[in-house]
Amino acid sequence: MIDQVSALYDKKIACLHCQSTFTSKRVRSGSLSMLKRDSDFCTYFKEQSLNPILYTVNVCPSCGLAFSDQFKQHLTPSQKKLVGELISAKWTPKEFGGIRSLEAALAAYKLAIYAAELTDQVHSVKAGLYLRLAWLCRFQENQAEEKRFLHIAANEYEQSFIHSDYTQGEKEMSEVRVLYLIGELKRRVEQYDEAIQYFSRTLEYRNRTIETGILSMAQDQWAQAREDYKAIKQKQAAKIS
Repeated sequence: MIDQVSALYDKKIACLHCQSTFTSKRVRSGSLSMLKRDSDFCTYFKEQSLNPILYTVNVCPSCGLAFSDQFKQHLTPSQKKLVGELISAKWTPKEFGGIRSLEAALAAYKLAIYAAELTDQVHSVKAGLYLRLAWLCRFQENQAEEKRFLHIAANEYEQSFIHSDYTQGEKEMSEVRVLYLIGELKRRVEQYDEAIQYFSRTLEYRNRTIETGILSMAQDQWAQAREDYKAIKQKQAAKIS
């Protein structure tokens, strides 16, 4: 069993709003053993209590602004005013800089999503927060909340694709990857017709991308979505008859 203290380190963070400095935990690279990865890229580790996504969000203990490293590094005066009025003025000092429970991580993500809306972060940043929040709900086996956040994440990724801001949120998010991910999230929230369309668009990148692993996943999930869609239609037909 990995010792939590030795696997984590303190990263010094400067608050985007009040400029105070604080520390937030990060997981040392190479300290974890991956067990599996879901088709929407949710990753499981042997020591789930050290899953890096628990520590993605920084929460300023002084003013309450929660943000990820993908947030724009400078807030406009009007954004700072909003943060001051709607977050800092209502903030009761809490400490998120220690070892985080699943519940504390959930709270941090919800704070970050609120802050992302107030500060007009790009769609890909908001999509990434919603997706990881859905994963945390998956770890809790809270299927209703997981599905709710997956649905919002899918919509945000769609907007991210339309506005071509997907590389700003995550550097490894290519065009083919974001198309696949939208399709997979649509499949998981049972929007099968849209999922099939997005998987088909992904597969159009054959001979145009080196991401052959994504194409293989898209082929598999396209087939799965078609089967799921067919099963739903058969159930509906049976009810009518």
